[in-house]
Amino acid sequence: MSFDLSEFLTEGLINSVNNGLIPSDLVTVYAGNYLVKSLITQTQVTQVSEAITAYKAAQAEATAKDSKEAQEVATRADSSLAAQTEATIDHSSAH
Repeated sequence: MSFDLSEFLTEGLINSVNNGLIPSDLVTVYAGNYLVKSLITQTQVTQVSEAITAYKAAQAEATAKDSKEAQEVATRADSSLAAQTEATIDHSSAH
């Protein structure tokens, strides 16, 4: 089995993006530099680019999910506070 530098670099870039080790913008620069130096192919640059796109989409989806969950928690808290306030007002007016 021989060592394939281009495959090693490509996998390293993709893993670095997926693990959040290197910002995607910097990975793009690295991929471009490797391409210019003929260390990786255009096809491999495309693989890196697709991995970056998938990573960003997953991050955006996670952020949207977190935001929705936070909104739901805030809505439940508002409802709970409103119920407590109403109960307090009812209790106060009963005296």
